[in-house]
Amino acid sequence: MIKANITHYLLIPLLLLSHLSQAAQSIDKQIKVTDVLRLNVKVLRGDVKIKSWDRQEISVQGTLDELSQGFILELQGNSVTLEDKMPQQFSGKNNSGSSLIITVPSKLSLYAKGISSSYNLSNLEGDIRVNTVSGDIKAIKLTDQVQLHTISGDINSDGLKGNIKLDTVSGTIKDKNSDGEISYKSVSGKINASSRATKVTVEQVSGDGRVMLEKVDKLEVHSVSGDIVLSFSALDTVASLESVSGDIKLELPQAINAKFSLNGGPGGKIYNRYSQDKPSQKKYSPSSYLTFQIGKPRADIKVSTISGDIELIKKI
Repeated sequence: MIKANITHYLLIPLLLLSHLSQAAQSIDKQIKVTDVLRLNVKVLRGDVKIKSWDRQEISVQGTLDELSQGFILELQGNSVTLEDKMPQQFSGKNNSGSSLIITVPSKLSLYAKGISSSYNLSNLEGDIRVNTVSGDIKAIKLTDQVQLHTISGDINSDGLKGNIKLDTVSGTIKDKNSDGEISYKSVSGKINASSRATKVTVEQVSGDGRVMLEKVDKLEVHSVSGDIVLSFSALDTVASLESVSGDIKLELPQAINAKFSLNGGPGGKIYNRYSQDKPSQKKYSPSSYLTFQIGKPRADIKVSTISGDIELIKKI
């Protein structure tokens, strides 16, 4: 009985040591950098916040992953590598991963990637690229070249400006106050956008979209097995909208100078609630067509569908 108790008490410190070895390690490091900066970030899981300040210095604070095998913050010329090094094989179910706040100069080239890591970025200018698998991306006031990609995570952005690409597979894209040129791409997810961009591309498959725009130079939309609602206040050049097995609803300004070419295609219907013009159907053809113009056309609006509805309405 005494021997059993001794064994029991000997196990307690061993268990405590085992627990402590798995505890997250705190990190607080700084490194000075050059004016032309390329930052490569690799954090496979957890939460990463990247923000800017007015110093030519990178600061990293927070805690490493419980399974971390070491932290790398290395400068080589103009390039900085920042990595929470992980085992080659690990379970994504173990605890919560890294929790880092990275403060950087506002102008830089940033290439960040992860697996189940979520990224939160704000007030950065340059070539900004983030690629994660199941993590979310939040981006506020990023400028210049911006590419955000996640597979099963969501993208939430506000105030992006420049050449912008937002891409998710099964997640949701929510974008507002963007400007410049923007591309939205989603597969089995949703797109909800309110943008001031003048060149806009939308690609969606098996998901619904709502894209509210202001003055647009060029608009291109491809939708498969999903419905989409589009709105703009003015169009300078061309809008080309296509759908397969999905509806297109186009909300137009009260006054517009444009030529319309609508093709209902096989199994599609056209509902023109914008003007008095009526669609027609050729003899022995399953498709309906509608061509008309408003004002003195300087823009072309082309809409076509297969097995979907086209609806034109006036913005209220």
